[in-house]
Amino acid sequence: MTYFFIGGAARTGTTVLNGILCNAPNTNPFIAEANYFAYVLSTYSRGKYLWKVEGDTYFDDLQDYAEFSRPWVTAFLDKTARRYGNAKHLVLKSPELTKYFPDLFELVSEAKFLMLLRDPRDAIASLLQVGDKLKNKGENPTLVRMLETSDMAGLAQFYNAYYRPCQRCQDSEFWNRTRYVQYEGLVRHPQAAIAQLEAFTGLSLKDFDPDRTWNRSRLDFDRLPERYRPWWSTPLYGKALSANSIGRYREVLTAPQIRDIERECADIFELGGYCRDEL
Repeated sequence: MTYFFIGGAARTGTTVLNGILCNAPNTNPFIAEANYFAYVLSTYSRGKYLWKVEGDTYFDDLQDYAEFSRPWVTAFLDKTARRYGNAKHLVLKSPELTKYFPDLFELVSEAKFLMLLRDPRDAIASLLQVGDKLKNKGENPTLVRMLETSDMAGLAQFYNAYYRPCQRCQDSEFWNRTRYVQYEGLVRHPQAAIAQLEAFTGLSLKDFDPDRTWNRSRLDFDRLPERYRPWWSTPLYGKALSANSIGRYREVLTAPQIRDIERECADIFELGGYCRDEL
């Protein structure tokens, strides 16, 4: 079994990619985000730092710590696989998981990683537009404050933070198992993107329908009571692929705000080939 982990900053299209890969008949259907799993990985990641402080109080070395921790991770993956018995491969996604991809690489041998990239200006503009729902749920007060004050530098660093742990990873084998997926290319040229995804994953995506992304979904947010609906969900979820939101940041952000994001996300602009506005 191969485990495909999908990540990327919030509002970059991770849900779209998740829906696409779950069109493969030998994967699990589209299911809820693996946020619990991200919490498990955060414990492992934090523990590596604490080991350097606590020394050999509990573990002989970091390898001993990894061997102790690996069963936590495999237990979750095995249990999830059993819930979807027809699945030969698992597709799991959560933006929060992105920060722990290098940790997953250490613990799971049959893992591949896909990271969404989206123009930071569009991603942050989209975040601003769903910010009211986040505020009403009382979650993530730090992010809410940045949204309320339109702190573009802070929001840009919030975006960057999803990618930094992977960018710091120097292991070539990690990068052999990892691919960036550009949101703009995915929605503008879906068939070309699908061919690239098939080549990397080995999955058959011939059943993918760009007019109905969630073809095998176990989720229906419309049936959930309002208080349980994710703050990041929108009416577009599960619908046809669309490039209409590309460049929409110009309708949301001011020129100074755009400049702040372009300055703070310079590395992402270079990585994704995004052009700065001539303001």
